[in-house]
Amino acid sequence: MSVEAIPQHPLPRKFGIITEGFFLLLVLFGPWAFGTTQDWSILLLCCGSIIFFFMTLALYFLDRHFSKRFLSEDRPRRKDRLWGWPDWVFIALGVLCLLYVALQWFNAQSDYFHSTYEFITYPHLEWLPSSFDKRYTLFYLFKYTALFLTYLGARILFQNGRTRDRIFSARMERFLWVVLSSAFIMVIVGSFMRLDKTTTLLWIVERTRWAGTNNSFGPYGYRSSAAQYMNLLWPVGIAFWWSLSSAMEGKVFPRFRAYLNRYLVIVVLSLFVLAGVWIAISRGGVWIASIVSVLLLALMCVNALRGKNKRIIAVVVSFLLVIGAAVLGLQVAGEDAKRLMETDSSGRLEQYEASWPIYHDYPTYGVGAGAYYCMYDLYQPEKSRDSGITFAFAHSDWLQLFIEFGNVGSVLVSTLVLWGLLLPWFAGRGTYFMRLAMMLAFSTALLHAIVDLPFYILSVSWLFVVLMAFYHSLGRPPRKSGSRSQRVRRRRVTQPSNS
Repeated sequence: MSVEAIPQHPLPRKFGIITEGFFLLLVLFGPWAFGTTQDWSILLLCCGSIIFFFMTLALYFLDRHFSKRFLSEDRPRRKDRLWGWPDWVFIALGVLCLLYVALQWFNAQSDYFHSTYEFITYPHLEWLPSSFDKRYTLFYLFKYTALFLTYLGARILFQNGRTRDRIFSARMERFLWVVLSSAFIMVIVGSFMRLDKTTTLLWIVERTRWAGTNNSFGPYGYRSSAAQYMNLLWPVGIAFWWSLSSAMEGKVFPRFRAYLNRYLVIVVLSLFVLAGVWIAISRGGVWIASIVSVLLLALMCVNALRGKNKRIIAVVVSFLLVIGAAVLGLQVAGEDAKRLMETDSSGRLEQYEASWPIYHDYPTYGVGAGAYYCMYDLYQPEKSRDSGITFAFAHSDWLQLFIEFGNVGSVLVSTLVLWGLLLPWFAGRGTYFMRLAMMLAFSTALLHAIVDLPFYILSVSWLFVVLMAFYHSLGRPPRKSGSRSQRVRRRRVTQPSNS
């Protein structure tokens, strides 16, 4: 396999190092700023994401302008295209979704004041999308724009300065190392918090709402959000190691080179992150992690049988390691694991029952991005209103999507997500195994969003967007050397002689 680097001018190369360092700082900031759930952390991460996009945009034009002189005429100029027609379709769908939210804000019919339960109405067009809370819709438009620019910036960064004939660029590998190491530390810290029975976040901030010994995990005030963050990562880490070990097979000492190389640390980190899902004791997180682990192991078995060297032993070892990670998580959780069966869900079901009428009353265009909470104040049961507890989220991202975006907006967002999952298949990027493994990773958040709020938490949705850029930046698999010459030789042998 050729690992020849595409030449770069020193200026874009040095500026790329600065840009990548800033990007990795944002990767660390997301979860450790208490999950990016407070206003100050949301504002910092969104502003940092916008700055990161303009830095990558400058990097792209610097590399395009200066690096041409480093490409000699006799050097092959072929490299993976950054944008193909599937990418432009995805970007167009993303722009349409942003325009939909912008139209809801521009055509807003009211502003809402929670303290007085009062709506201040504005003139608007009934046949266009609108919002019941203009201020919150503007805030959500700012967040969605930052997420969209994060995707574009990560795409440019992952693709810039990549190596020919490799599925993963060096920057993609460094991103995985940093984010998995951060999640590993989060598991260690969360485990000590569980053993210490503390009710504070990182022994620093006292929780004021839903305070309890086991309701938080690591920097996340809501244990399920931590499980959702970790469930996005560990399948990618295991698939990354398996893909690289497949490429190393057939070389000297294949077992040692393929399995006991430095990338094995990635597997150890990923398994600890998987154990962290069990330690967090999130019911949805544990069930989804168990199902995805079985499917990923089955995918590894199929991939091993297709190879020349049967790697069933490695699959068996991986299976034992996954079981060990689950047992380790249950041992650390101890008796708290009973929460998986004993936790009452009646309050969440009551919220679903009170939220569905909002969708039935505004099915076409919805109530506006971020306007769920003001409508729930009107639809919630009397006993919930008397208790003074209100929710800014529906505890189901898909339900909240239908309520806020309506049928029209929900179709746009669902099409965007579906096309994002299928894009590498149309563009021919990555191997079949890596594509399927990444789809399993994305399914953890998409399935959990049925009964919980992964995309409401900015650090989780931000990681989902960056992993989507990672998925779309996979390189094309290298062609097997000699395959074309063998076909030509076979054609010459079978061709009849003219004499």
